[in-house]
Amino acid sequence: MTNQWFEAIAPEMIEDLFEDLLVEASEEEHASILFNLLQNCLGLATRGAQTGQEALQRDGVVGAVVILSFLREHLRSDSSDPANGVLRRFYSAAHRQIIKAHRDAAVGRFREISASIAKVIQKPYSTCFYHNCMQESVITKLDLKRLIRSPDVSQVIGRLDHAMPTFSGGAE
Repeated sequence: MTNQWFEAIAPEMIEDLFEDLLVEASEEEHASILFNLLQNCLGLATRGAQTGQEALQRDGVVGAVVILSFLREHLRSDSSDPANGVLRRFYSAAHRQIIKAHRDAAVGRFREISASIAKVIQKPYSTCFYHNCMQESVITKLDLKRLIRSPDVSQVIGRLDHAMPTFSGGAE
């Protein structure tokens, strides 16, 4: 049912829905949105690698790299908090692993990256993780809107893969 609803509306409208969601969301929910988009990108990349659809894999990889770069670029440069360094290393390591997985079309590696991200964005770690992300980042709603409207992310938002759950819920 959810996929049918998304298919019935134009990609621009989906972007508008995301923008509306950002206006209403808290900072920690912003982080959740970003990481769920990241997971969706990784799911597309995995599906593309599984099925030999190079364009699907590439689009998922590009979206994931853009989101990780965005997160890394928006980390506070003046912070001495250990969480800042941990996040910076986490984003950089995920970025490198995604590039290697893409180069090798390695389905297993894409799944490993997705699993490692899933560990920190699900209970019991998610609350602390999202809190640290937002404490150590300087991200405005305008920055998030620009990211969502960027061609590399918006094309992934509008692309549905029926084998994947929409967003993080998985329920139809």
